[in-house]
Amino acid sequence: MRFKLQYIALFTVSLLTTVSTGAALADDCMSCHAKNSVTIRVPQTAPIRIMADGKEQQITLAQGFKFHGHECPGMTTAFVAIRHGIKLLFKDTIPDRNDLLITAITPAGGVKDMIDLVMKGSSPSDKTWAPSGMKPDIQGFVFTLMRKSTSQAVEVRLKPSLFPDDFYQLKQKQKGKKSTTEEDQRLHDYIKNIILGFPAKPAEELFGTPKPYKVILWGTIQDGEMDRHIRKMRQIEKQKQLQN
Repeated sequence: MRFKLQYIALFTVSLLTTVSTGAALADDCMSCHAKNSVTIRVPQTAPIRIMADGKEQQITLAQGFKFHGHECPGMTTAFVAIRHGIKLLFKDTIPDRNDLLITAITPAGGVKDMIDLVMKGSSPSDKTWAPSGMKPDIQGFVFTLMRKSTSQAVEVRLKPSLFPDDFYQLKQKQKGKKSTTEEDQRLHDYIKNIILGFPAKPAEELFGTPKPYKVILWGTIQDGEMDRHIRKMRQIEKQKQLQN
């Protein structure tokens, strides 16, 4: 099992109706929406339920978007994936946060923020940084969840065919202000279809039918240990870049 014990993450909600072609979406989604009078509506979908400090928390897609700062296809994908994984491992039981481990293999900001919201809470100071060297990829929407009390794990993997092949290429072109009006509109349509479509689809249609399996783990991870390791890795990488 490629079980990377690091708390990294994902979420989403719902987008909109119309927007003029050529609108800039990338990192300034909210200003784009305001500029083009885009109407935002949150899809009606069940929350993620989790116990934290003895109290039940219900995390909605709308809360995820607010925490992240804007509507996000990565966050949406993570939201439905984590909710499905919890259902497979815990059935009708509400999991305790301390009984759950989650790993991700993408550094996508929406994914990280979604998992942070579930596993750490809503404090901006607790947001997770991705290890140096990770890059977003359409094959990266893979989440492993583990229920520690039963030594069970499950891998929830988005079917690659459901995520547009050229999504990240279009995002890079738009970020570099090199995209055409047609490409901007295509990227916008991708984002809208994921945010509005994924929460409405049966989980099996998105992720297939993964089966929980038993695992054995060795070693320990202290609270905050992975965050410290990641910060150190990023500092070393930054120093290398400055020296070159």
